[in-house]
Amino acid sequence: MLGELKAEHFLPLVDQEFTVMYPDYQTSLLLYKVEHGKKSPSPGRFREPFSLFFNGTDANTVLHQQNHPLTHPTLGTLEIFLVPLGRNEDGTFYYQAVFG
Repeated sequence: MLGELKAEHFLPLVDQEFTVMYPDYQTSLLLYKVEHGKKSPSPGRFREPFSLFFNGTDANTVLHQQNHPLTHPTLGTLEIFLVPLGRNEDGTFYYQAVFG
């Protein structure tokens, strides 16, 4: 499923929460932006690159750079590689996921 996703799948989900669940904790991320990447001249390319940007909701939780199980009611659970980019003014972290 992950390989079939395009930016258009996420555009209607901006401002919605995704849940990250692990056996010992869970946290929520808010999708705040979907950004289209540069178009590639590669023939046969399935999708155009895009990035997702999320805000964390808990200042005490940082998700490290790795795959995380993100669950959304529309998309189900997806293993998405997240990179923490920094902290927001309220102390929460913000993240990027890149799809090539």
